[in-house]
Amino acid sequence: MSAAPTPARPAISVENLAKHYAGASVFSAVSFDVAPGEFVAIVGESGVGKSTLLNCLAGLDHWDAGRIVHAGTDLGGLDEDQRAIWRRTQLGFVFQAFHVLPHLDVAQNVGLPLMLLGGRLDAAALARVEEMLAAVGLAGLGTRLPQQLSGGQLQRVAIA
Repeated sequence: MSAAPTPARPAISVENLAKHYAGASVFSAVSFDVAPGEFVAIVGESGVGKSTLLNCLAGLDHWDAGRIVHAGTDLGGLDEDQRAIWRRTQLGFVFQAFHVLPHLDVAQNVGLPLMLLGGRLDAAALARVEEMLAAVGLAGLGTRLPQQLSGGQLQRVAIA
């Protein structure tokens, strides 16, 4: 008799999360797990706390109760510097305003997180930047400045 396979640990686990502003509840008792490779959409009307929840999940905002665990790391136990390092190494986040740097070209914007991790853009990092740009349909646009791109292209730069 063979043992049943053990289920994979969730990529992210949210347990009874709550957030309040000035005494008003933004959300409370939010709990869910996201399996590795699973895609999840957070939907709802304007003003119900979707962006606030995402900011909490990214460790950009603090929550009042509950916990968020990513790959075994309890984000609530990390200080601001540790959260910043966690985001740099574990998270991709596309903001509504894209937040690309206007004075850097497309390739430099995409390569910036790699520079923060490794210190410089060597040949391997530049090849990775080109792969990422090609993967989002922006091959050959690495030397363009953000103001030379459409809104959709800027969003794909942020994704890359």
